[in-house]
Amino acid sequence: MTQITAAEQGPEGAERNSGVLPSQRLRTLIADGEIAGAREIDDAQIQPASIDLRLGTVAHRVQASFLPGPGYPVAEKIERYGQYSIDLTEGAVLERGAVYIVPLLESLKLSQRHSAITNPKSSTGRLDIFTRLITDHSGEFDRVAPGYHGPLYAEISPRTFSIRVRTGTRLSQLRVRRGAPKRSEAALRRLH
Repeated sequence: MTQITAAEQGPEGAERNSGVLPSQRLRTLIADGEIAGAREIDDAQIQPASIDLRLGTVAHRVQASFLPGPGYPVAEKIERYGQYSIDLTEGAVLERGAVYIVPLLESLKLSQRHSAITNPKSSTGRLDIFTRLITDHSGEFDRVAPGYHGPLYAEISPRTFSIRVRTGTRLSQLRVRRGAPKRSEAALRRLH
């Protein structure tokens, strides 16, 4: 069993049973295979409480945004709604106003006690690039269910101008959570 860090202890020194995992635990999840990369995960991707996600080798232009829904993999929906694919290995332009689905280099094999959430990196928002995460069999964007095993996909739609991206570009970040935090507003005020 791995050692509990000070960041994972509550005010009384007891282990926290829930909350967002810090970088030390993210490194453990990578070592244990709960977070994997088609290419080695670079240490620079790991932030204090998140991991930057990298675009894969191909972008699929689709007719419109979609969620796969229960029982459906994203790849099946790409096959159904895709218009054409673009190779990202040497870099490519994603057109303003279009919607693209890009398989990410990272995938997950989470235990039942872990779930995840994603959000765009701040630089992505400043460039007015709309992006969110999609997972297989999901009816919700930017959320990864406890125990999810499978690939991750980014939906990308440049809003203000076309953008150039390549394999490895980092537009979003993933936070892994353990359990379901249950704090009342009064308890949060006391903690603050």
